[in-house]
This record gives sequence, C-alpha cells and structure tokens, in this order.
Amino acid sequence: MKVLIVEDEGMIAMLLVEMIEMLGLEIAGEASSVSEALALIDAMKPNAAIVDLKLRGEDSYPVMEKLRELGVPFAVASGYGGNIDHARAGEGMPIIAKPYLAADVEAALARF
Repeated sequence: MKVLIVEDEGMIAMLLVEMIEMLGLEIAGEASSVSEALALIDAMKPNAAIVDLKLRGEDSYPVMEKLRELGVPFAVASGYGGNIDHARAGEGMPIIAKPYLAADVEAALARF
C-alpha cells in the first residue's frame, strides 16, 4: 500500500513516515499544504492517505473531498480534538489524535 502523507510540520511528517515504513508500507508522497496535496493527488493516485486537519492554518477539507471523489481511503489527523466537520470530511473515516502514536496509525491504516 502506498500512503500519501499530508502534514505541515516537518518533524512530525518525518515521524509519521518512519511509522508507516515500520509497518512495511510505502510512502506515495508528502505534502505540506492544500495546494501541494491536491497537485500530488492529481499526479498520482495513492492507495491511502493520512491528512492533517489544519495545514498552515488552512482547513484541509478540499484534500479530503478530492480523496473521497477518487475513492481513496484516508484518516484525518488532528490535535484539535472533536472539531472535525464530519459533513465535509466524510462520515466514518478514522481519526488519529496528535501527537501520533504508532498503534493509532497502524489501527487507522488497517481499516483500509
């Protein structure tokens, strides 16, 4: 499985990459902004994604909407607790609390 990482904090993204690779999965690409993520999704269709709720102060719902349109499963990462607009993000998607824990990342990706 190739996983797209959408995370704006460089050190946190590196940690997430390490966790995913330790699970034996591949990284499809990394994006740190909404526009960068949308461009990557257009260039290649990942098998799954982990999308941070806020990217440089911008909501990442356009990224989630694009992934849903393409049928790409994703998990939402958030340090903001329950402040996710489920109508925009999509019902039933896994939510990973930040800071990332390997067990939470593994459990979310296992759903795909």
